[in-house]
Amino acid sequence: MKLGLTANQTTGLSLLVLLLGCACLAVGSYPAVIAGTVFVNLWLVLDFVDGNIARYERSSSHYGEFIDALGAFTAHTAFFAAGAGFYIARDSLIYAKFSFTADYAFLVFLAGSIASLTAIWIRLLYQKFKNTFPDSDIEKHDALIDGEATSSFRTILRIGHNLINLSGLLLPVFFLAALFRVLDVFLFAVAAANSLILVITTIRLLKRGARADCAMSG
Repeated sequence: MKLGLTANQTTGLSLLVLLLGCACLAVGSYPAVIAGTVFVNLWLVLDFVDGNIARYERSSSHYGEFIDALGAFTAHTAFFAAGAGFYIARDSLIYAKFSFTADYAFLVFLAGSIASLTAIWIRLLYQKFKNTFPDSDIEKHDALIDGEATSSFRTILRIGHNLINLSGLLLPVFFLAALFRVLDVFLFAVAAANSLILVITTIRLLKRGARADCAMSG
């Protein structure tokens, strides 16, 4: 705010930082990957800053909300970039120790692709549900958690959701994985977690949609 940046300008700056981070991750070398994860985490900080500026200056708008969502969708491509970078540079403690073949590097690339695709798919699925059933007050984390689940299971799901959420611990862990050269393990874990969440979310939303249709027809 002291620099005179508006909320939308801050969002634009965050997108540039994010794209720079993805480009560094795609290079694949150790210094580039470290820089990439730092830039991606900086994007997350700026992603909170623009909203605070908008609220403070009372300048919130639908356009601002749209470009902010654009950043969130784009951020998920960082995993794809990291997988591509690994395939190029193959920098990993595990890869170096066990002398895996090129097939392993391709599997890491595939894991990064799946991690990005499933994360974006979850967001698209949620947004489509909200557009189809505008009267629903469902939030993203509620799509994952069944209201009939036990309290302990709901707690476990919420903790897991925070661990793999962009605004949770996911991006700091991303940086640590790059720092300790275990990015391949990280991408495998995110791909598996996001795939599971996609399946659960799809089932939950299908059930909620069916109930909503029954309620409207009744």
